[in-house]
Amino acid sequence: MCFLHLCTIKNFGMVLFRKQQTFFVFEGVRKKTKKKIELYKLYCEITNLIPTSRRYFIIGYFDGVLTIQGLILGAHLSGKATPEIIISAGVATAIALGISSGWGAYEAEEIEHQAAKRAKAKAMLRDVGGIVSRAHSFAVYVSSLVHAISPVIGACLPLLVYLLLPMDVAFPIALLVGFIQLFAIGVVMGRIAGINILIAGFKLVLAGVVTLTVITLLSPSHVI
Repeated sequence: MCFLHLCTIKNFGMVLFRKQQTFFVFEGVRKKTKKKIELYKLYCEITNLIPTSRRYFIIGYFDGVLTIQGLILGAHLSGKATPEIIISAGVATAIALGISSGWGAYEAEEIEHQAAKRAKAKAMLRDVGGIVSRAHSFAVYVSSLVHAISPVIGACLPLLVYLLLPMDVAFPIALLVGFIQLFAIGVVMGRIAGINILIAGFKLVLAGVVTLTVITLLSPSHVI
């Protein structure tokens, strides 16, 4: 009986010890995560990263939607469009646009942040390193990544329609999805700028209408 009692106490102690270990592990992870978040917030403040990334997202998303709308319309104007062709060409276009946008943003941001670091060094009369240098490097990678991802997201949503609906139904629905995306990003821009969100949304929809109209008028399918 005494032996069983000792075993029970021992097992209870082991369970309690494991729970304490788990608690300390989670507490350590929580503290490290909190420190990382605080550090990234500081990087954002040093480099003004949030407005820059927001601009890149809006520009990239807008480009992605308009580009894929143009591809879809052009494929249908050719008279030889199939879901396989549209999805395959659309995904390839989205990937190429993402790489192009991200790469271009990286090169541009690298130059801008190098110039910013030199300006800070000149103002402080000494080289800036440490946290300032790391903040600028962080900003370059984040803003480039945002600009690379945003056009892919914008481009892929209309393509999903061709996976779900028949060809004749997918065409108008895909264009409608694109216009809804343009309106939504315009609304976001309007909220940020503090202007009329409906006007801001319809301005981007108008950009889509103009783009599709020009593509229709200038399409080689009229003469080929």
